[in-house]
Amino acid sequence: MGKIKNFLLFLSVYCLGACAAIPIISSSTDESALLAFKAKITRDPYNILQKNWTAGTPFCSWIGIICSHRHQRVMALNLSSKGLKGTIAKEVGNLSFLISLDISNNNFQGHVPDELVHLHRLRGLYMQLNELSGQIPGSFGFLNRIQELFLYNNSLTGPIPPAIFNISSFQVIDLKYNFLGGSLPMDICNNLPNLESFNVSHNQLGGQIPESFSRCSEIKFLDLSCNEFTGSIPGKLGNLSKLEQLYLGNNSLTGELPSTIFNISSLTLLTAEFNMISGSLPHDICKKTTRLALLYLFENQLGGQIPSSISGCQSLKHLSLADNNISGVIPAEIGNMSALQSLYLISNNLTGELPFNFFNISSLTNIVLGFNRFTGKLPEDLCFRHPNLEFLEIESNHIFGSIPSSISLCSALSVFALTSNYLTGGIPPQIGNITGEVPFRYFNFSSLMELQIGKNGFSGSLPHDLCFRHPELEHLNLEENQFHDQIPSSLSLCSALLDIELGTNNFTGGIPVEIGNITGLQYLYLSNNSLTGEVPFRYFNFSSLVELEIAGNGFSGSLPPDLCFRHPELEYLNLQQNQFHGQIPSSISHCSAMDTLDLAQNKFTGNALDNMGNLSMLRNLVISENNFTGIIPPSIGNMSRLLILRLGWNNFSGKIPPALGKLPILKGVFLQANQFIGEIPSEIGQSSSIRKLYMQSNKIIGEIPPSIFNISMLQELGLSENQLSGNVPSFGES
Repeated sequence: MGKIKNFLLFLSVYCLGACAAIPIISSSTDESALLAFKAKITRDPYNILQKNWTAGTPFCSWIGIICSHRHQRVMALNLSSKGLKGTIAKEVGNLSFLISLDISNNNFQGHVPDELVHLHRLRGLYMQLNELSGQIPGSFGFLNRIQELFLYNNSLTGPIPPAIFNISSFQVIDLKYNFLGGSLPMDICNNLPNLESFNVSHNQLGGQIPESFSRCSEIKFLDLSCNEFTGSIPGKLGNLSKLEQLYLGNNSLTGELPSTIFNISSLTLLTAEFNMISGSLPHDICKKTTRLALLYLFENQLGGQIPSSISGCQSLKHLSLADNNISGVIPAEIGNMSALQSLYLISNNLTGELPFNFFNISSLTNIVLGFNRFTGKLPEDLCFRHPNLEFLEIESNHIFGSIPSSISLCSALSVFALTSNYLTGGIPPQIGNITGEVPFRYFNFSSLMELQIGKNGFSGSLPHDLCFRHPELEHLNLEENQFHDQIPSSLSLCSALLDIELGTNNFTGGIPVEIGNITGLQYLYLSNNSLTGEVPFRYFNFSSLVELEIAGNGFSGSLPPDLCFRHPELEYLNLQQNQFHGQIPSSISHCSAMDTLDLAQNKFTGNALDNMGNLSMLRNLVISENNFTGIIPPSIGNMSRLLILRLGWNNFSGKIPPALGKLPILKGVFLQANQFIGEIPSEIGQSSSIRKLYMQSNKIIGEIPPSIFNISMLQELGLSENQLSGNVPSFGES
C-alpha cells in the first residue's frame, strides 16, 4: 500500500500549486458519481461530505479527492477513518480515471458493487475495517492493473473468486478476518509473479495448501492461519527464497514438518501451532535459518528430541514447542542463545535436571517448563542469571527444596507458578523466619500478576497487606497447601484479580463481603476448607463469574433469587457437601452457558427440575442427597449435551421419562433411593452411550425391558429393591 500512497501524496502536493492555475474542465460524470456516493451516506459525524461536497464548488477541491493534473478527473478517493456509514453507490464505477479508492476504517455496509469492475486504471482498493457483506465480485478478475487489494475485517462470505489469481500485477492481497469459504485453487501462483504479501487468515477456507505457492517467487509474507486447511504442509514452500514470515497455525494440518522450510535463509517467523503435525524437528533446524526470530509449533504431535543445532538460531527471541510429545533433555547449547526472551516447553515429556545451570541468557523474560518431568532445585542465583524475568512457570514437575532467597531480585516478576511439585520448608532465614511459611512480607515485586504455588507443603496465613504489596495481581493459586486462618477482606484491593484458588487448605471463617467488589473476577475456588456462614451472594458484583466452587465447607443459607441475573456467564457451580437449604431459584434457566451444576449433599427442597429444561449446554447435573421433590419433566430431553444425571437419595416421584433414552451422549443415570413409580421405559434401551444405570430403591414395577441388555456400552446396572417381575433375559437377547 505504501508505493501507491506515496505516489498520490506527491501528486496532491504538486496539484496544490499547479492545478489552481489551470482552467477547471469539470467532468459531469465524475461529479455525478461523487454526489451519488454522498447520497448513500447515512451517517457523517464530522459533516465532511455534508458541508464540503456541494454542487456549487469544484469537486477537485473536495476533501478526500485528488484529481489528475491534465484532465481534472478524479484519480484518488480517500475517505479513510471518517466515521462514515452507509452503502457503496454503484456509480463509483463511473470514476473511470480512478487509481486509488480508499474508504477503509468506516462503517460501510452492504455488498461490494460489481460496477467497480469498470475501474480499469485502479491500482489500489482499500475497503478494510468496515461491515461489508456478501461475496467478493467475481468480476474483480478484470481489474488487470490492480496491485493492492485490502478487504480485511469485514463480513464477506463465499469463495474467493479464482479469477483474481490471474491478475499478474498483484503485489498485496489481504482478506483476513472475514467468513470466506471454499478452497484455494491448486494453480494459485501460476499467474502471480509479483505477489509479495498474501493474507487470508481468520476465515473458513479449507482443502489443501496448494503446492503452487512455490511459484510466488517474490512473496515475503504468507498467512494462512486460523482456517480449516487439511493435509500436509507442501515441501515446495521451501523454494520461496524471499519468504520472511509464514503463518500456518490453527488449522487441521497433518503429516511431518517439511525440513525444506528450514532452508529459507530469509525466514524470520514461522508459526504452525494448533495443528496435528507429527514427526520431529530437523536435526539441522537452524543451519540455514539463522535470521529466525520466532518459532511457534505448540499444540501439535511432534515427538523426538530438541536438536542441539537449534542454538544456531542466534536471532531467535521466542520459542514455543509446548503441548507436544517431545522427550529427552533440553540441550545445553540452548544456553548460548543470547537473544532468547521466551521459552515455552510446557506439557511435553522432557526429563533431566532443571536447565538453569547452563542458561546464560540474561535476556530471558518468560520461562515456562510446567507439566514435564524435570527434577532438581531452583538455583540460588536464579535472579542473578535472569534479572529481567517476568514469567516463571514450572508447575507439575519433580522439583524440590525451597524458594531461593534471590527471587526477591527478580523485580519485574509478574507470574510465579510452582504448583504441584515437592517444595516444602527450608525457606532461607533471610526471606522467612518461620520454616514452611511463604515469606509474603519479603516479596517486594509490586509488578506481580500471577502467584501460583498450589499443591506443595506451604503453611501460614494470607497477609492482610498482600494486595497493598501486589496491586497488579491477576491470578492467585494457593490450593492444596496448609494455609489457615481467615481469608483477609483486603483481598478485594487486588481489583485486577481474575481467579482466586484457595481450595483444600485450612481456612476458617466466612467469605469476606468485600470480595464482591472484585468486579472482573471469573473464577473463585474455595472448596475443602473449614469455611462457614452464609455466602454473601448479594454482595457479589462480578457479572463475569464463570466458575464458583465452594464444596466441602460448612456454608449455610439459600441461593439468591437473582443468581443467574447477577452471573449470566456462569458455567460451573459446585456447592456440594455444605448445608444450603431452600429451593433452586427460577432464574437458573438464565444461566444458559451452564456446563456443570453440583448441589449434592445439602438440604435443598422443592421441585428441582422445573426450570432446567432450557439449560441446553448442561453436561453434568448432580443434585443427589437433598430433599428435592417433583417429577423428571419431559423437557429433560432438551439437554442434548447431558453426560451425567445424578438425582439419587431425594424424594423425586412420578414415572421415568422415555426421553432419557434419547439423549445422545448420556453416560451415567443415577436415580436410586427416590419414589419413582411405573415401568422402566423401553426407550432407555435405545441408548448407545449409557454406561452406568442405577434405579434401585424405588417403586418401579413391571418387567425389565429386554432392550436394556442390548445397551452395548452398559457396565453397571442397579435395579434392586423395586417391585420388578418377570425373568432376566440373557445378555444380547432381544
